[in-house]
Amino acid sequence: MTNVVRTFVLGTLVVALLASCGGAGPIQVKPTEDPIAGTYVIKGGGGAIDSVRALTSAFSKIHTTVIWQGFDDVGSDAGVKLAVENTIDIGYISRDLKAPEKGTVETISIGTSGTGVGVNATNTVKALSKDQVAKIFTGQITDWKDVGGAAGKIRVLLREPESSTRSAFESYFFGSTKPTYAKDAIEVFQIDETLKAIGSFKDSIGMMTMNASSFNSTDVKLLSIDNVAATRENLANGTYPIRRPLFFVYNTDGSKLKPAVKAFIAWVKGPDGQKIIASL
Repeated sequence: MTNVVRTFVLGTLVVALLASCGGAGPIQVKPTEDPIAGTYVIKGGGGAIDSVRALTSAFSKIHTTVIWQGFDDVGSDAGVKLAVENTIDIGYISRDLKAPEKGTVETISIGTSGTGVGVNATNTVKALSKDQVAKIFTGQITDWKDVGGAAGKIRVLLREPESSTRSAFESYFFGSTKPTYAKDAIEVFQIDETLKAIGSFKDSIGMMTMNASSFNSTDVKLLSIDNVAATRENLANGTYPIRRPLFFVYNTDGSKLKPAVKAFIAWVKGPDGQKIIASL
């Protein structure tokens, strides 16, 4: 064996030995893939969206390969229906379950939302009584000057009949009586459309969900009701009267739930998830 060959063989053996002992540098280890990695669909009633986004975002910071998509305001009724059908991975609602829905889905409480009365930010009216709101929406009061504002015909905006926002509004302002709304009242669908409509028409008034969009809007303001301000603080401490519960809803058949959904549900029920809910 020539000296060159002998040197090459010896060098090769040394390199192999060093590599086996770690002397050639750290051995690259492929990161373990998160077993719950994937994309998951979540939809429901828009009143719960703040809680939903906060919880899903926090969970995805822990499980960075878990991606949530959807977040569509399809309404609470649809949120339950889609969860029952297993068309989505998890739904969310901004009301209690209706009698026919009980037993069809499992629920987890994720906080509280509220239904407010919104007007254009330029409106000089800042507060209304429960009786004034009822009379405005039923067409008994039709001009802002009759409630302390500048003269102008009141334009009434309603949410769609299936909306949790509307059902909470009717329950508080009309009790068990089914209201007959002003004949020229206009139905508006979804939170964003309500905000856009009130912001566009200075004499409008509408029923609306109290969430980040409505609290942060510069075009719309929420009125105090019976001298109680429609604020996050009053909603959280129970002072504001028109409140409604928020829930995640999911299929009752555990075998139909994906591992990521089961992990997410357990996390929401645990101390980290509950801490986020308490902070909202």
